[in-house]
Amino acid sequence: MATQPNTQNPLLVNYFQFILDRVPNMVFFCQSVNLPGIGYGVADQPTTLGHPVRVPTGAFRFEDLELTFRVDENVANWRELHTWIKTTGNYDDDVNTLPYHPTKTKLGKTSSATLLITNSAYKPKLKVQFKHVFPQYVSGINFSVVAPTSTEAVATVKFAPSGYTIATLDKS
Repeated sequence: MATQPNTQNPLLVNYFQFILDRVPNMVFFCQSVNLPGIGYGVADQPTTLGHPVRVPTGAFRFEDLELTFRVDENVANWRELHTWIKTTGNYDDDVNTLPYHPTKTKLGKTSSATLLITNSAYKPKLKVQFKHVFPQYVSGINFSVVAPTSTEAVATVKFAPSGYTIATLDKS
């Protein structure tokens, strides 16, 4: 017998707020973000019956955290990500490479991020806290003189989170 759900309101995809202190200009222009999927490793265990038994392994896998944003006219938000990516490795030299975790005086290669999912009244309902996020890719910016009207430039960034937790904020 089916039971009545607590709410019949659907999740609306434009009711969210994304927070990433490391790149505030990019966050302000955020247009879309995903809640990454999670998976668990599977291994085939041999048996004498001729067909293996599938068993879970201890390796979790998280999809990429992908975000689309409008590029501001000074390209400041795109450049925030460009600089962050360059300083995670030896782009120019070893001097400007960041430590993995932030310190009191220096930013780190990673940052925390938060996705607030709101209800139909725009009140935060769920808080998704991402751990050790770093950008692994920022898309290029396309320019075109054949666009029929003035069109905003849009870019995409892919972050690699180490994991995330989901907390309920509003119990109603």
